[in-house]
Amino acid sequence: MEVQITDIETTKITGVQVHMEKDGTLCEERYFVWRESPLTARFQSPNISGGVINAWHHSLVFSEIEYHKDQEMFYFTKGTAIMLFADTDGESVNMESIQAVRIPQGTQLIIEKGKGHFVAIAEGDEPVNMVVVAPKMEAPRVTLKETVWAVERGNQ
Repeated sequence: MEVQITDIETTKITGVQVHMEKDGTLCEERYFVWRESPLTARFQSPNISGGVINAWHHSLVFSEIEYHKDQEMFYFTKGTAIMLFADTDGESVNMESIQAVRIPQGTQLIIEKGKGHFVAIAEGDEPVNMVVVAPKMEAPRVTLKETVWAVERGNQ
């Protein structure tokens, strides 16, 4: 039996929800674009969503972190990234806890609720692509007490 190939963009598939990347909500900042998917799945009671972050090389300078009230899962699908992590109580950041970490392609992270972090920066010229899966939730930001530069050992 032959089945005609059709474009998913114009084909209704019963029992399948489709979201085309070009229809996503964008949040653009200096060195990254957060492209969120509006599709959610219900697992017990939380609503879960996913999205893709495409990040470019940018100076490794951080002035804020964000945190969430639930876990967040990242899949790094392309490139090598530098990402900042810190402990926070929601109002201030423990500056002694700050870590800048290199994350290679193929790494999966689950960031626990309340853990401060910020969107990863591409280490080199190759962009970084990340798939993010998490409950729909706010991303409150906390300003660091001082600007943080991530540097290689020996360059401090």
